Amino acid sequence: MNSVFRSWFLRSVVPLFIVEIIIIVIAVYFFANLIFVGKVVDNALIAALGNPFKLIGYLWQSFLRTSAAIQVIIVALAVSAGLLLRDVNRGLISYLIIKKNEILEK
Repeated sequence: MNSVFRSWFLRSVVPLFIVEIIIIVIAVYFFANLIFVGKVVDNALIAALGNPFKLIGYLWQSFLRTSAAIQVIIVALAVSAGLLLRDVNRGLISYLIIKKNEILEK
């Protein structure tokens, strides 16, 4: 059973992880070239130190005031990160279920 899971994992999950990580790396590269991230972080920290709830407003306003290209990159990063987390969770749950079934079969 362990070899079946390993084969399934290597054929279906690993290529998906690799594609998602490549998309995230490309999006981060373009994002870093278009935005001076250090200044954004400095401004976000200043907003958060005064009132932590202002951080959400600051991030939202910053997102709305950027160009469409940067907004697309930010959305692509968020979607890719969400899909990567979903796939990691799915792979981990599948692994745990198979391990549980192996223990119950013994």
